[in-house]
Amino acid sequence: MSVHPLSKFVYISTPSGYSAPLNGENLPQFFQKIEGRNANRVNFLLDRDSRGDSVHRIVFWADPQVRKPSDMEQLRDAVSDLKDVVDENLKYAYFGIGCGDIVFDNLTLFGEYNAIAAKAGIPFYHALGNHDMDYNKRSDEGSSASFEKAYGPTYYSFNKGSIHYVVLDNVFYIGRDHLYIGYLTAQQQDWLKKDLSYLQKGSTVIIVLHIPSALDANDLAKFDSKNINASLSNKEALYSLLEPFNAHIVSGHTHTMRNVSISGNIYEHNVSSVCGSWWNGPVAQDGSPKGYLVLEANGDNLKWYYKSIGFPLSHQMRFYPIGANSEQPEYITVNVWGWDWDWKVYWYEDDVRMGEMERYSGLDPFTLEAYRQLGDKKPKWFGPLETDHLFKAKPRSSTAKVKVEVVDRFGNSYWAE
Repeated sequence: MSVHPLSKFVYISTPSGYSAPLNGENLPQFFQKIEGRNANRVNFLLDRDSRGDSVHRIVFWADPQVRKPSDMEQLRDAVSDLKDVVDENLKYAYFGIGCGDIVFDNLTLFGEYNAIAAKAGIPFYHALGNHDMDYNKRSDEGSSASFEKAYGPTYYSFNKGSIHYVVLDNVFYIGRDHLYIGYLTAQQQDWLKKDLSYLQKGSTVIIVLHIPSALDANDLAKFDSKNINASLSNKEALYSLLEPFNAHIVSGHTHTMRNVSISGNIYEHNVSSVCGSWWNGPVAQDGSPKGYLVLEANGDNLKWYYKSIGFPLSHQMRFYPIGANSEQPEYITVNVWGWDWDWKVYWYEDDVRMGEMERYSGLDPFTLEAYRQLGDKKPKWFGPLETDHLFKAKPRSSTAKVKVEVVDRFGNSYWAE
């Protein structure tokens, strides 16, 4: 077997119906480290999935970003929340994919993090985040050494049921300070092209990476150098490879929640963070709660929802009555963090449906207050961010009974008043 001089691992793309064995931390062992350049044979053992995997559940877990003991305590609560979700649905096979920023620069915490995350009781794959890197290297090569020691390759694929999953590394260290860009190397693109060549056109592919491929329609339409570390610089190359498929991209990094329509067959889920505002309070910068995305696969049919940590599944919005939002004092407003263009947000006055609420961009009031209460304890490098998943409506009477119904793209209704 010829070995590329830069190769560090031999690894396999596990087929549907089979899984790689897990180590004691529930990390799939689908790889072996190359110890010499003259290896002739490498053996892999696979476990048959006794339940089958045509129907399965995937948890996308972005930015836990732990760095101190108090973060670990809150992480335990998040993992306990996930375990409750899994235990309520034991008939389904679950696994997780971390979307990067496992830790916050303290790479010695990988082991402690893994021990806590393992208590969720499901296999967990991981993508590399910008806070998971060795920044004492002279270039991108070598900057993933600690991650690789803990988790294996930085890009790879596997199959579950009808779905092909690919984890990519799009954090490119430029060799100074803590500076990086969103970028897919040519070597990785070549590998992905070969990996996808084994699939039938029209197959469902899910790509997981840390930095979003696109932030919004403006980012899609025109490259802006100010976003060079916030979105994928060479995104068109990725989209070209995905064009023959029904593709979903799942990313983290932003500590906000947004969905982006890349094209008719490519959809991006930019998932809010497990840690919210770096474990400072219950929400991320756009008001989305600490949480994770759960995708339900039944053959090629996909459904998904955002699970807020510490809340029931029904917690899909935050409602503000008249006077509770200083930006819109005469309006009722609502933050619907999981919103996309196929959702509907209706409002009712005295039990009469008045129509759809108007979407607008602004700041989430709960987030403003949560950050204010932190006072001097809030780090200066983050703050509330404007979001476009806010909605408003102006009641005819300030004393009317008002409520809001949110209907997601799958027909599920959620209510608040």
